Amino acid sequence: MTLRSPGPTSRLLAFAAIVLTGAGLACGNVFGVPASLPTFSDSGVVYAINGAPPGAPTALNIFSGTLLAANANFIFDVAFDIDSTGQVIILPEPAVASGLATAFTVSLQSVGGSFDDLTRAPGSGYRADTALVAPPNTLVVVQSSDPNACGTSLTGTTIYAKLMVTAVDPVARTMSLRYTVDPNCGFRSFLSGIPKD
Repeated sequence: MTLRSPGPTSRLLAFAAIVLTGAGLACGNVFGVPASLPTFSDSGVVYAINGAPPGAPTALNIFSGTLLAANANFIFDVAFDIDSTGQVIILPEPAVASGLATAFTVSLQSVGGSFDDLTRAPGSGYRADTALVAPPNTLVVVQSSDPNACGTSLTGTTIYAKLMVTAVDPVARTMSLRYTVDPNCGFRSFLSGIPKD
């Protein structure tokens, strides 16, 4: 009887499995891939989407942390508005896109506590594609499944941000905004630096 040695493909697959298992064990998760991007925080002023000057920032792209105009390109995650009673409305991208094919899932939830005290996004409790009334100084967590950010990720399909409208000018129809983003797909940390989980 002749013994056959494993072919090159079998050896390559075995080697890849060993490397991935070793890397995963080093990170505390057999299938985990470490984060590579640091969390970041910023602030700025946005206009209400209804009645904003042309080209004025009315929305936030979470992955890049960019304040931009909510337009038909739909490259934002959330837009901002002020209703007739002066309340702040946070609109997930699908609520603005109204079911167009470019829409993706964006989920929101308000949480108690201060902005700085929230160091990790909740794992559940989000409402998908639903506008949220958020009076000033309400802490809101955003969960976005933007395929441009996480379409080919091995670590997860969502990114997270926390945001807070800290002041509203109903005459100018502007809102002061602060936010922190974890741009690593599948990670939920809001601590500074590169997340561990």
